[in-house]
Amino acid sequence: MQSTGGALVSETLKSYGVRCLFGMEDPIHIFHAVDRTVTKIVTVRDEKHAAIMAHGYAQVTGRPGVCAATFGPGASNLSTGLLEALRSSVPVIALVQDHPLKLRNKNASSELDYAVALRPYAKEILRIDTADMAGAIIRRAFRIATTARPGPVVVLCPTDAMAAVAECTVHAEKDYEAFPALRTRARVEAIEQAAELLSAAKRPILVAGGGCVISGAFAEIAELSERFAVPVATTLTGRGAMDDGHPMAVGPIGSSVGGKYGRGQVGNTLMAEADLVFLLGTRTGQLCYSDWALPKPGTLVIHLDIDPNEIGRNFETALALLGDVRDTLRELLVHCRSQNISRAHRDNGARRRELIEHWRGELAPLASSKQVPMRPEAVISAIDGIVEENTLICVDASYVTNWVISNVRVPKSGRFVLSPRGTGGLGWALPAAIGAKLASPERDVICVSGDGGFGYVMNELETAARYNVNILIVIFNNGTLGFQRHWEEVMMGCYQDCDFLDIDYSEVARALKCGGERVRHVSDLPASMARGLAYEGPYLIDAVVDPEAAAPVLGMERPLAPDAAH
Repeated sequence: MQSTGGALVSETLKSYGVRCLFGMEDPIHIFHAVDRTVTKIVTVRDEKHAAIMAHGYAQVTGRPGVCAATFGPGASNLSTGLLEALRSSVPVIALVQDHPLKLRNKNASSELDYAVALRPYAKEILRIDTADMAGAIIRRAFRIATTARPGPVVVLCPTDAMAAVAECTVHAEKDYEAFPALRTRARVEAIEQAAELLSAAKRPILVAGGGCVISGAFAEIAELSERFAVPVATTLTGRGAMDDGHPMAVGPIGSSVGGKYGRGQVGNTLMAEADLVFLLGTRTGQLCYSDWALPKPGTLVIHLDIDPNEIGRNFETALALLGDVRDTLRELLVHCRSQNISRAHRDNGARRRELIEHWRGELAPLASSKQVPMRPEAVISAIDGIVEENTLICVDASYVTNWVISNVRVPKSGRFVLSPRGTGGLGWALPAAIGAKLASPERDVICVSGDGGFGYVMNELETAARYNVNILIVIFNNGTLGFQRHWEEVMMGCYQDCDFLDIDYSEVARALKCGGERVRHVSDLPASMARGLAYEGPYLIDAVVDPEAAAPVLGMERPLAPDAAH
């Protein structure tokens, strides 16, 4: 095909089935060549949010999301969104308008060395130096983004190369249209040894991380759990790896959901009692492993992951399995069937049931509370009441993540909760929800955010209204930076400047052409949420909650060490 470099990029993206392009009309030669009958252009209010929308789009479709940015600060705005994608192993391709070489080092307008500035936030930085390279560079970007541990790739698009006319082949490499691409499997000897260790263990537990959801290993995890009667806990990003109705489902683990009223008490206890912990697709981060106090020293650990850098990073590992979670577990199950290896009659469910019932008993008074301001657990209970099998929840960082991950049931295994747990950055849920809904219009998408996090992104309400994105937004409005306030109170005995003015964010929503209402009473929530789901366009519920209510974070109810870090 012969055309401008921008058109060659656009046609290559089209061949990969790219249906949404998030950004601000730069690089202009790409945007002006887009076939808008195929690809929807979503003009955002901040490039950071374009990267997050592409992230949400990628997670829902299983295909790389594509965003774009202009020179200088437009490009640097991408960094926070790209960093989350990098840490969360999500393929995002960022097209960045760059200056031509002839303007380098001359103080051109908004000049920036993007290869240096964006390198910490991407798997790779690529550059289209001449127009005839356009197709090859975009194909390389898709290969890098979707293979091994998926992640973001930045493609620099100089204006001279984008404007020049050249000829190149325009096609997609089908193996790299979706992720994870080119799945690998652990070695046979390690798989056989894993089966022996699972069979010999007395109190094993599986921990499903975000890699399990990326890999789509839902059926395999359930079968493995049933074959060996092993409880399945999840990390925060692994939520959805098993539905909560399964008799072996434990729920999330870690310090951020393991405090008073948190379901993480269940998984934490079972992991503390385990003699074997089988880690599946997890980075073994601080929060999910309770400052790395769990698993306990001396516990036998098997770790399966696509990234060799993660295996054994934080725990002494008895057995390493390097490979894709889904395909490696398939091989493990084939071996177990052929050799008739099973412990299905072992009763590992009684302890799980006992712990879950205890947690539910503790939570019940708060989940049904009628107090004003509302208990957050009661608002979560109302959200749980409208969750269906096709529902997708996009939740922001900090307290709301803890409440949602802990207390909202997973009705069906699969991708159910999207959260920014790669970095824990505030202001993520709304743009992620917009990208997710545009990716899958048939799904109900619920955005859950605190008023602190929502303050970062409320400008994108106008974007949601402009594109008529039907999402339900629930703001937990406690008028303060809750986590920071309570942390300071525990650590320092008091808090300083954490409180906000009393803002009704439903008024903000209506000003930005969305629907919305403020709710102060739990009894009004079901009707309010029904109106929100039925509304044509984005609808925001400003839920006024108790500023004294803390999420189920370990440590909030007792003094912490002076040098503790959150």
